[in-house]
Amino acid sequence: MQPELEIATRQRAALDDAQDRLARRILLLDRRVVLIHALPGAGKTRILDLIDQAAATSRIAVQHRRISTFDLGPDETLEIPPGSSDLWAIVGRPSQIAGFARLHFYGEIEVVGNSDLFIPRSALPDWNSCAGWPAISAGEATSSAACNKLRAFLTETVLPSLDTTTADVLRTLALSTRPIPASALNEKAQEAVAWLSPLIDRTAEGYALATHAAPVAVLREILASEPLSAGAAGILYRAGQPEKTITHLLSSGRRKAALDVLGQSGGVMFGHLHGPVAAASVLNAFGSTETHPGVVALKAMSALKKGQVGRARWLIETALADPTSVGNTELRLARLLLLIYEDRPADASARADFSQLLDELDPDQHLLRGSVYNIALDDQIRRGLTGEVDATAARALSHYKKGNAPYLAFYIHMHLAMMELLAGAPDRAGPHLDRAAAELAKTRFETQQDDRFLVLLRAQTAYERGEPEAMADFARTAFADFAFGELWPTIAALALSFGTEALFQFDGLDAARRHLDGWRVQMWRTRRFRLLVEQREIAVLQTSGKLHEARRKLEPMATRIGRVWMDSAGENLRDLRDPEDIAQALIWLRQQVFERPREGVLAQRLRFMAENPFLSWRHARSLGIWRAWVERRQNRIGSARQFLADALEVCHARKCLAPVLEERPLVSALLDDPRMVGSAIADVPVPRQLRRGVGNRSQSKAADLTRQELRALLLLVEGCSNKEIAHQMGVSLPTAKFHLKNLYRKLGVENRRTAVHVARGRALVET
Repeated sequence: MQPELEIATRQRAALDDAQDRLARRILLLDRRVVLIHALPGAGKTRILDLIDQAAATSRIAVQHRRISTFDLGPDETLEIPPGSSDLWAIVGRPSQIAGFARLHFYGEIEVVGNSDLFIPRSALPDWNSCAGWPAISAGEATSSAACNKLRAFLTETVLPSLDTTTADVLRTLALSTRPIPASALNEKAQEAVAWLSPLIDRTAEGYALATHAAPVAVLREILASEPLSAGAAGILYRAGQPEKTITHLLSSGRRKAALDVLGQSGGVMFGHLHGPVAAASVLNAFGSTETHPGVVALKAMSALKKGQVGRARWLIETALADPTSVGNTELRLARLLLLIYEDRPADASARADFSQLLDELDPDQHLLRGSVYNIALDDQIRRGLTGEVDATAARALSHYKKGNAPYLAFYIHMHLAMMELLAGAPDRAGPHLDRAAAELAKTRFETQQDDRFLVLLRAQTAYERGEPEAMADFARTAFADFAFGELWPTIAALALSFGTEALFQFDGLDAARRHLDGWRVQMWRTRRFRLLVEQREIAVLQTSGKLHEARRKLEPMATRIGRVWMDSAGENLRDLRDPEDIAQALIWLRQQVFERPREGVLAQRLRFMAENPFLSWRHARSLGIWRAWVERRQNRIGSARQFLADALEVCHARKCLAPVLEERPLVSALLDDPRMVGSAIADVPVPRQLRRGVGNRSQSKAADLTRQELRALLLLVEGCSNKEIAHQMGVSLPTAKFHLKNLYRKLGVENRRTAVHVARGRALVET
């Protein structure tokens, strides 16, 4: 016997057995009415025939009842006579039985459905090839001809027979990428699911079309190509698949309905609720020519998430140039969010827009209201308004919780952690990072870049405590994936600044500069960001003693705070407010501290800078160390001790040792200075990590060189002439030559070229 014939024979035998048993069960039911309600091809007419045959031959005891069978046409209805003791076996739909609800309520009617008529899985080894559907041949269901025949049967016979709710449920199951939860189905839809049960799998997550059943696969193809009805759209939306709802509404030509769903599903924050892949799918479905403000706002936000800050700005500005879009809430929100990514401080106009948006938004627009508070939070952190930060963060978190937006709540906790890190409080940052991780774990989509943010901030927390290994490892291994995606400038500054410093400590100057070069290629970054790259390179050059090269890079920088400004600086240092100006003034002051610590006006400049109320906690600690160095060089030993002791004690109390370690050359030299020994620093805690690291290597191995000789050696390595060395050291040319002569003698050489070669061979300087 051929395999196909064997399969067909098994199916026929299983079907005959099942139908015979069902007919017997119906005849023995203690009910007035049996309604056979099933899909076309389920064998309804065959069951009626079996009932008639059994009754006619008296093969089954029917308790002396007369049996009446009816196969109702599509438009026929039937009324069951009251008081009748007959058994009424009817093929039809519940709506075709007059008084169906009353009969059902009093238990007078039995409904026989698909689950009764389809062949069960247990009775048919080849169940998947036909889904137990009696009219479908298991032996031929997968052949090309049979598939065409099956497609015609489903399209022309089965689907037209379905009521609206059942058709909507089937279409939703066909389009869904994951099970539909029961909570997405109303009572009628749940009844439809139960009726369709042979074709549906029930999982812990919900309902899905039978995965491996061949007829179901064909049915899925047919339904997926049909326009999405309003009922199916509602189910799909309630099932948590707004991206599918929107894309299929658009393919059905229902743009307005799609825009409504987008607005109800987060709008501009759609990607933060449903993930970047879902957002990309929706934007692709709307198309590149879509100009609706809500869609443009989402395009801009998606561009920001990809790191395309320039494109986001262009999209927003172009849309707002249209008079009909000027007042759009989502576009205005996107414009404010752009401030964060462009690293631009909010001005009075932007802050007024914060308040205006909050006034306009309904109280239950939780995502948008939370996002406004999120933007305000970033502004408050930038301005150091710590008293307002906690209240603003609490409001944002409250809205995000009500809006069921854990991913957005993650960002609030990250903001708070960064605030603590910038304030020099790594221990207080830890709990915020734990809460951020908990919110990220609730997020339903992949968040690889945000996982990296967490890794970075945990590394930064360890770095601040004086443990830079994790930060150095991050800079070595995670840079490529991290740097070319979405990046807040504040987080970028952490990765750039402290990754560079950690690499310098462990791997040396060349590794640190290569790290900076990697950031330079990102030309889309802001001017402020590019300035930060230059400042970090100058800082590591200063720390490594390459002061001549540091100055060559510092002097041509296109900033307001330049050499001329600094040469005349005084009390105006106290009045600087812009973060860019403060950062540039500090890098100039550090250069002067290393180059000319005995310059009389420098101590005064440092004092004025220290009185600036807009300095960060870290800046203030660095300034304290610089002041200790300058005071020592100018022979004010008591104040030098006090400045150093204060810096060490405060950093120890905060468990924030990074500012001390970053100034390792100055701190080590001060602690090694015999004249610095005294009451002020007698019992001051010194970080155990101070003597460790590449940045301290040259000084430890050059202990037999005086500070001036080591300075002269470093300038030699930079290729400076004797005249340039004298200028950089702030001494006369004869004095510079005197220091060089002593240097040559200690190295056992006779000229500058050999001196540089020997110094590099002995690892006295960076190669």
